[in-house]
Amino acid sequence: MSRLEKAKKVIKENIKDAEFGIFHSRNIANDIMINIYAEDGVYIDICYDYEYFEVFGLTEEEFNKLEWYYSDLLLNRWRL
Repeated sequence: MSRLEKAKKVIKENIKDAEFGIFHSRNIANDIMINIYAEDGVYIDICYDYEYFEVFGLTEEEFNKLEWYYSDLLLNRWRL
């Protein structure tokens, strides 16, 4: 499984706790972040208080694909 596919799996499994965004830059507000994934140079943190993800270690192209995937998950979640 590729790094991107693994990241998608983690996002899908945790989407209910982070419906307000996915970013690839550190927050500057010092929000409390919990690391939920660290493998193959990819790190995914979640902020439970404000419900968003921070993803590091993907290429720009991989992150763009992950953003689209995240958006699709949210759209499908709200349609149910």
